[in-house]
Amino acid sequence: MIKYFHQLRYEEFLWLIAEGTTWDELRASFPPPPWCKEPDVLHPLGCWSLLTFDNGRCRVNEEFCRQCEMYKG
Repeated sequence: MIKYFHQLRYEEFLWLIAEGTTWDELRASFPPPPWCKEPDVLHPLGCWSLLTFDNGRCRVNEEFCRQCEMYKG
């Protein structure tokens, strides 16, 4: 089963950073959320909400993203 970036635990995200994972490797390893039509969602200039962790948790979920213009609704 493929794990999506927004399902990572904060500790897993920190481990990726410590390993020196590049943005290209992130895009190759993690598909975008199935409801997102942004092609470069996992990019520093992509979805800031997806790349932001609040209190150790990614705040992105389908309900949160419904207000976004890139939502596949």
